[in-house]
Amino acid sequence: MIEVDVEFVRPGFKAAIAFRSDAPSFGIFGPSGAGKSTLLSLIAGLDRPDRGVIRIGDRTLFDSAAGINVPAHRRDVGVVFQDLRLFPHRTVEGNLRYGMTKSPSRWTDVIDLLEVGGLLERRIEDLSGGECQRVAIGRALLRQPAILLLDEPLASLDHRLRSEILGHLELIQAAASKSTQAMQMLHVSHQLEELLRLTDDLLLLDEGRVVGQGRYGELLHRTDALEVLRGRGMINLMHGRLLRNDASAGGSVIELDGGSPVELITPMVELEAGSAVTIMLRPSDIALALDQVVGTSIGNQIAGTVTRCTEHGHGVLVEIRLASGDHHVVAEIGRPSRQALAIEPGRSVVCLIKRQAMRCTRFRGST
Repeated sequence: MIEVDVEFVRPGFKAAIAFRSDAPSFGIFGPSGAGKSTLLSLIAGLDRPDRGVIRIGDRTLFDSAAGINVPAHRRDVGVVFQDLRLFPHRTVEGNLRYGMTKSPSRWTDVIDLLEVGGLLERRIEDLSGGECQRVAIGRALLRQPAILLLDEPLASLDHRLRSEILGHLELIQAAASKSTQAMQMLHVSHQLEELLRLTDDLLLLDEGRVVGQGRYGELLHRTDALEVLRGRGMINLMHGRLLRNDASAGGSVIELDGGSPVELITPMVELEAGSAVTIMLRPSDIALALDQVVGTSIGNQIAGTVTRCTEHGHGVLVEIRLASGDHHVVAEIGRPSRQALAIEPGRSVVCLIKRQAMRCTRFRGST
């Protein structure tokens, strides 16, 4: 469990951040300059708050009133920075072993998990971006920290490498959940979709203050949180189960969780039938109609009821409760479309979703 209640003032920037979380993995999201990296520096002991308290588990790392400020090297915190900070004059093994203060009981597990066994004798300058990323993560893990802080570690990677490292982080989370030694993971990013691959427990920051904390699905119903989420990669999450891969339908058939069965055709999912999956879908990729539409190539047409409309800029965010009963989605439409369709809370609509607009991953909670 982590508990933070701090104030931090520097020229041109002021932060007053308070939160606590016992989630095994949670994310910090917000625009550039919101205070995300500053918060991690305060937790890691690289910067000192002007006032407040920082606790991890039953340890107090900082307490301005009590005069406590544990040095960074004694905080039991692992950090992976955006710029990695690897030592170019050391081999991969030298970097991995640097800072290890405990018995390397997890050495083999970490090496195997991150697939770096074949890199141990190589120098950092000879590695690819993804390999460097795995070495930096491995070095932090081998410290066996109580909390692992990830400060936008994917920011400099291309799409392929981002996906590769996200896969490794998912494996790390799965391994940590089965370990007898508890380790929280705190992910910082301004890419919402990346965070939601790893956790939907979020802390939203903007201009050095907390504007929301909770599960992503709940935050979508809060006006203050919506101000931070919209326009910054806001995305819909739907959970379901892979029924079958259907070449004739051009993809996979996913049944959404919920009381009433609702099926979607998605791009082909390379998983076994019965696997739990998460579907990601941007609000702008949902079109609305008042009835089922014939004569269209869009086969995914799901009935629902409008629960809320929020105007922003030239558009409107429309929240819809799907017929399954357990899923809400947000669609983004223009103001003229809202007027033409008379979209208001209580209105029955049909959501039109293109198959290729959806992205599917294995559900984090599945085994």
